[in-house]
Amino acid sequence: MWGRIKIRRADTLYSQYLRKERNYRCEHCGGFFPEGRGLTVSHYWSRGKESVRFDEENSDILCIKDHPYFEEHKTEYREWKLKRMGEKAFNLLMLRAHTYQKKDDTPILMWLKQEMKKQNSEML
Repeated sequence: MWGRIKIRRADTLYSQYLRKERNYRCEHCGGFFPEGRGLTVSHYWSRGKESVRFDEENSDILCIKDHPYFEEHKTEYREWKLKRMGEKAFNLLMLRAHTYQKKDDTPILMWLKQEMKKQNSEML
């Protein structure tokens, strides 16, 4: 459990998938972390917002140094995020974040299993 939000099976799989998908690199400092150790998934909009909990545009792979830094420096995180995404994409993400969505892990688990299978087959 991180804060008050329970970490679900879908969160764990999503984290594994995303770290591998983004080549085990911190997206802020560029540091390489073999097999993802030392990396975290940072959600720009909190995981409590179901509509963007598993949204790849809402998720950044950050090292254990950069993640807490951005948590404490929200203005810098916002500026970094805006620069990476562009204003239009950022505003669309904000709109999605403020749209209600009921919790349902079934579709995300099905998608993650399919994507992870693809990742594994690409390695062979």
